[in-house]
Amino acid sequence: MADRDYTSEASTLASNLKSLIKDIVADLQAKDETIEQLKITIEQHKATIEELKGATSSVDELRSKNKALQEDLDGIREQLEKMSATYRELVSVEEGIEIPVQELLALYLSLLEEVFGAQPHAKALFMLHGQKAEMSRTDIVKAAGHEAAAIRKALGDLARAGLIEYDVERDTARLVKRIYR
Repeated sequence: MADRDYTSEASTLASNLKSLIKDIVADLQAKDETIEQLKITIEQHKATIEELKGATSSVDELRSKNKALQEDLDGIREQLEKMSATYRELVSVEEGIEIPVQELLALYLSLLEEVFGAQPHAKALFMLHGQKAEMSRTDIVKAAGHEAAAIRKALGDLARAGLIEYDVERDTARLVKRIYR
């Protein structure tokens, strides 16, 4: 009988072991499914992180552009204040009176374009602020699209104002005073 009990116990143990193995396999399969779901979630989070990094770099780029534009605006405001102060001095306007900026700009532009005929002056000065700080008068005439006499007069006026040096013998103009970057 001892053999039968041993056999019966072995059979019970084998049955219990099969049941435990089935439970362990089921647990492992459930954990494998959970791991796969976690991997999918991790990949989704990685994609979200990449999107956020892209958005962050876009925000940083916009901030730097905004800063540059703000600096430009501050420079423009400073120049407009100078224009306003000069205008007040010229026409003896009281200090507390505000002059509308648009009116002031319209006035200066009218004076420059219509009275002083400054378009050749502006084009010549603009070109000398470009890549070449020294150019021949012939090159300036070709690039500006104005008559040679108008450019010659403009170069003389700019030289008298101390903005450029104009060498009549060599027929070249060189920028002396940079007005803007």
